[in-house]
Amino acid sequence: MLRADPESEISVAALARHAGIGRNALYTNHRAVLEDLRALQAERSPASGQDEVPKLDGGKGEAEVRIRVLATENASLLRRALIAESRAKRLEERNADLVRELRDRRNVAMLPIAPPNASEE
Repeated sequence: MLRADPESEISVAALARHAGIGRNALYTNHRAVLEDLRALQAERSPASGQDEVPKLDGGKGEAEVRIRVLATENASLLRRALIAESRAKRLEERNADLVRELRDRRNVAMLPIAPPNASEE
């Protein structure tokens, strides 16, 4: 669709909006789509009528993209770690409850058994 409409905005944000997903999902799960988007951006750049200006940033743009991707991955890992920590805390609390319940059941008072009467023998 982006290729068919030369006036459409070509950006990760526009693609995510159109797909109805967050940009983070694109960066973490759809790298091939991002590569296609970058290729389309490169195709359109010279076709816009502007002379291509050589990059003088020494690959700074690529580094910024890589930093963004790593930051997204780190955010995803941090979220998973926080979820795992909260789950571990819930499981530790459940374990403590079960240990208390087990201890309470083991400490049930046992009634002594009365010795048999001599008359019953």
